[in-house]
Amino acid sequence: MKLRHFTIIWLFILVFMSYEYLVLNRMIKTPSILSPLLCGSLENCKKLSPQSGKPLSYALGWIGFCTMAATNLYIIRKRSLSLQKFGSLQGWMNWHIFFGLLGPTLIVFHSNFKVGGLVSISFWSMVVSFLSGIVGRYFYIQLLQGKMALKKQIDELEAKFDTYEKLQKGRIHHKAMLAAKAGAFSMAGGLQGDELKQSTILSFLGRSVWGEMQLFLFLPPLPWKSGSGSRELRKQLKIWALLRKRLISMHYYQLLFGYWRSFHSPFAIWMYVVAIIHIASSLIFKVH
Repeated sequence: MKLRHFTIIWLFILVFMSYEYLVLNRMIKTPSILSPLLCGSLENCKKLSPQSGKPLSYALGWIGFCTMAATNLYIIRKRSLSLQKFGSLQGWMNWHIFFGLLGPTLIVFHSNFKVGGLVSISFWSMVVSFLSGIVGRYFYIQLLQGKMALKKQIDELEAKFDTYEKLQKGRIHHKAMLAAKAGAFSMAGGLQGDELKQSTILSFLGRSVWGEMQLFLFLPPLPWKSGSGSRELRKQLKIWALLRKRLISMHYYQLLFGYWRSFHSPFAIWMYVVAIIHIASSLIFKVH
């Protein structure tokens, strides 16, 4: 299953749980979907309560914790030689990200959006781990392909640009095509040469993310009057600019990925430690 499918499933769960939260907390006066499903066939089942310490809160807490613990299956699969034959690493990564989205979502509703004391340490560690995981996904995508694969794709696009230029039969000057590629590369946030060396890590990252946001919303412009096939050319220029940026900047993404792992892992570990303490204290001392 592809990551976008997992994301759609997570969004559906998020919307459903948000609706139930509003209903069970009496913020909106509409019927609950969850209550009839869980209590419809039980005579002594009281109305579901989202409050901490209640059965629904317990269930969400246990499911959320187990879901977050399941994110570590990707790490086990990655490091264990005996598990290499079980699925692709990319597939396991997709499950890792899905569990990383779903687990914190369940925990947030488990707490009924109210945290304090020791629990707040685990909660905010979870939030930081969750948000940094999104950043880590961005770095992972930048490093997903090797240099040879990137160069091959760039060369294929370069050949398409040359073919397009020849088909125009002199209507487009070669310098105009070079200007179009330079404009697309700049729009993508790409830097090269001394400009790249002089850039700080933070400014490089900010420029890179902003460039990708721009190309997500807009296609790069052409320095000549648009004609037939121009939209397809602009799409290819967009892909070419992003690939070239990744190729030239791969060293910096590797540095950032290393910094990210040093930041992400301690928060994840601390989150689990405090969560286990919270679970143990709840079971032993009945603390909610």
